[in-house]
Amino acid sequence: MSKVLAIDDDLGFLRSLESLLKYKKIEVDTIQNPLDAEELSKRNCYDCILLDVEMPEMNGFDLLRKFNEVCPSTPLIMISGKSGIPDAVQAIKCGAYDFIEKPLEAERLLIAIQNATNKKILLEDKQNLINDLSPFYHMTGESVAHRSLLQIIQKYAPTDIKTLILGETGVGKELVAGAIHYNSKRAGKPFIKINCAAIPGELLESELFGHSKGSYTNAISDYEGKFLRANGGTLFLDEIGDMELLLQAKLLRVLESGEVEPVGSATPKKVDVRVVTASNKNLNTMIETGKFRKDLFHRINALTITVPPLRERKEDIPLLSRFFLHEFAKIYNKRLVDITPDAMDMLIAYDYPGNIRELKNMIENVAILTNNVIIDHDDLLQAFPILRSFSLLPMQNSLLESATDHFERDYIIQKLTENNWKIVRTASELGIDRTSLFKKMKKFGITKPKGH
Repeated sequence: MSKVLAIDDDLGFLRSLESLLKYKKIEVDTIQNPLDAEELSKRNCYDCILLDVEMPEMNGFDLLRKFNEVCPSTPLIMISGKSGIPDAVQAIKCGAYDFIEKPLEAERLLIAIQNATNKKILLEDKQNLINDLSPFYHMTGESVAHRSLLQIIQKYAPTDIKTLILGETGVGKELVAGAIHYNSKRAGKPFIKINCAAIPGELLESELFGHSKGSYTNAISDYEGKFLRANGGTLFLDEIGDMELLLQAKLLRVLESGEVEPVGSATPKKVDVRVVTASNKNLNTMIETGKFRKDLFHRINALTITVPPLRERKEDIPLLSRFFLHEFAKIYNKRLVDITPDAMDMLIAYDYPGNIRELKNMIENVAILTNNVIIDHDDLLQAFPILRSFSLLPMQNSLLESATDHFERDYIIQKLTENNWKIVRTASELGIDRTSLFKKMKKFGITKPKGH
């Protein structure tokens, strides 16, 4: 449903407009005083704004310029009962999407709103694509391991070789898949992602291959599935090691034939898709225990890319930390310039079991809490008090390992307490899966207190 803001000093006009738009299932807010418009636009996400040209409190053109600064991606339609061609030309020059004269023709207005809404969607999609099309899909680093990874991507991305990405949770396997896609000849086509561990097995088949209307109880319409959506582009299957054996066989058949057969349909459909897979599990061990098909493994594994954990590329921590800091500065509208050497040393000393995702979460917490322009030692301790002992660690290996375990145990307890001992939410904040969290709780003897 579209959401529109209408600004006009004529209350009767606003009431008529509100009736029309609500009848057409368009959500609308109306205000008579243009001085209230800017604040309202900041609190709401409008798909289109309708703006009168002549109002007592403020000229419509002045408000148009203000909106272009505050919400530049939101199309504005100027409305007037007294203006002529010169005003229409001026409105378009000032950035208005359209200009409509009163009395309004309902069909003309509704078409203009629909077109304006479509324009906003296209602009947002374009901006997202521009963001994603950064040279290596937001991959940041300067270590030897990182540069080696980029070289592999540069070499193999232009081909259609089926690629398996391996690495621990949170290392950035999805970023590698994105970099492969956006540096390939398929870059202008869809990049579709699906996490095989996040969808129950009985639903994953439909998500991948689609289904026909009536094929099962809740199949009220045809659904094309991820393979068909990715046609011409790349399909990224994350956590493929969690896929059930029966579905593995069906996936193998699709990869061999290049055809998908939607659930409930006997008609196969041809697809042209590059498949990139990822796993944080040892698939060779799973093959030995009969939990993963050997033939599927060889089909998806023409090229294996192993993404190193963050603890093996600590040279990248300063660059990543500053990258995340500047990103969160934009998101939270704060002036955050840099990180002091002492604070950076603390960040580098930690081993990050949750890898880059954990570092990102840590920087976000600090960015929210700090009142400083430059993040210092105290900012980190404010967000993560248990870093205090970590910052004073002696660097002998045995003592370091012991202190790291101590820090990790305290940190896990802190996050569990903050999240009322909810495992899934805590695991997400730590940047690990819930199975890994259970293992760590067992390792460190962490048990849920009574009453939780």
